[in-house]
Amino acid sequence: MNRKTTPLRRLAAGAGVLALALAGVFGVSSAASAAQGTDGTAPGNAPAGTTGTLVVHKYAGSPSGDTNNGTEQTIARPPLGGVEFTVCRVDGIDLTTSAGWTAAAAVTPGTADCGANAPVALTTDAAGVATFSGLDIGLYLVTETDTPAGVTPAAPFLVTVPYPSKSGTGQDTTTNWLWTVHTYPKNTLEPTAGKTVADPDAHGLGEVVTWTITTRPIGSFDGGAPLTEYRIVDRLVANLQYDATQSLQLVSPSGTKTAVDASWYTVNVAGDTVSVDFTPTGITEINKLPAGSHFEWVLDTTVVGVGVLDNKSFENTGDEDVQTGEADTDWGDAKLLKHKTGDESAVLQGAEFQVHDVNADGTCTAPLEGGPLTVSGQTTFVSGADGVVTIAGLYVGKNGETTSRGYCVVETQAPAGYVVDSTPHLITVTPGSVAEGVYNLKVPNPEVDGPDLPLTGSTGTAMFIAGGVALILVAGGAALIMARRRANTLK
Repeated sequence: MNRKTTPLRRLAAGAGVLALALAGVFGVSSAASAAQGTDGTAPGNAPAGTTGTLVVHKYAGSPSGDTNNGTEQTIARPPLGGVEFTVCRVDGIDLTTSAGWTAAAAVTPGTADCGANAPVALTTDAAGVATFSGLDIGLYLVTETDTPAGVTPAAPFLVTVPYPSKSGTGQDTTTNWLWTVHTYPKNTLEPTAGKTVADPDAHGLGEVVTWTITTRPIGSFDGGAPLTEYRIVDRLVANLQYDATQSLQLVSPSGTKTAVDASWYTVNVAGDTVSVDFTPTGITEINKLPAGSHFEWVLDTTVVGVGVLDNKSFENTGDEDVQTGEADTDWGDAKLLKHKTGDESAVLQGAEFQVHDVNADGTCTAPLEGGPLTVSGQTTFVSGADGVVTIAGLYVGKNGETTSRGYCVVETQAPAGYVVDSTPHLITVTPGSVAEGVYNLKVPNPEVDGPDLPLTGSTGTAMFIAGGVALILVAGGAALIMARRRANTLK
């Protein structure tokens, strides 16, 4: 609850009564300890050594709308622990006299001087309460001196002990001197929230990507008022599919994480929306949490398409979605063209390739350090009738931190009649699809060489002719000899 700190009003004539408008925060003090004053006793009538108590109640959020008159109130806001207040008694102000009250009315938090009066510091507990007891009669300056991270501190303020509490209006106004004063300073929590995305374990399409959604802290929205509904929403783009919730944890203001009881919530999937919807039991428990508590939801999605996949998270308290975080995971296609060496128009069908992550040094020097990647369930990619090899989805990066990523492609089998190119080649992948007619790499294949075949002609032909002539001569000579022998025989 918040109350603006205002200066002390002047004493009402003849009554010696100060009207102090309690501003947003009172914190206080310290010192001597004697008998606690009795409510209703004016400071000038109190026995020497009478002391009072200041109770500081710290809540997060906007004012509840109630009027603070120093009495204890019921505030429907989450308590804020861990806030340190320092209280000191302003020097030179004697509130047992009318002159002292007149002097007090002229003091502001900016001009208050505690002199040699020692300050006292206390920190609010888990219920958001700090109690300063044993305070001498006087005017006190209260300062918030230590505030948890993400909390905007309240302004310094003044308070008197005892405090002239007013009730009623006009002629019906009455004053009751309070020796136990309750104050309700306001602290504003910064509505910080966020969303992060992790790198996938492997870099091919179809892998699981993990997201972490951090909600706004309790007390930083809806003015800190009690919730009646509460949802944490993740809205997925078309190429992300919800897989599972890893965990939903409650994070305390100090950072301690505990699993949220299953009775508090349900996880629901409807179209592109996944949500954690808190049940009536969960809402009741949330409204008991101290300010600064928040939730951490870790969920998995499967990547089924390429592009800059921008994923937003929201919260809803019954009215409309409020965006609380955004992150993206970036994926791109790769295309290769397989063709005959020396003729890109002579495309080749049936060539097989595999894709690998680059080596640790960013190169594709063989042997490659990692095994082939699986992309949409495939490890081998084959050129079609158009000679194109499509590798449909490789991880590039997240949140635009990197605009491209290198991969190695290796031909593992060439089309029949062509020589395989087994050298790993480096390609560069960027988010999204590759334009028609554009390729990450063109891979030529030379035709295979056949075995050497014998060929009629040239030196070989001459040899055959010479051999044939010799045979004819031999045969002719033999025939002549035989003829001569026959003639001699007839004679």
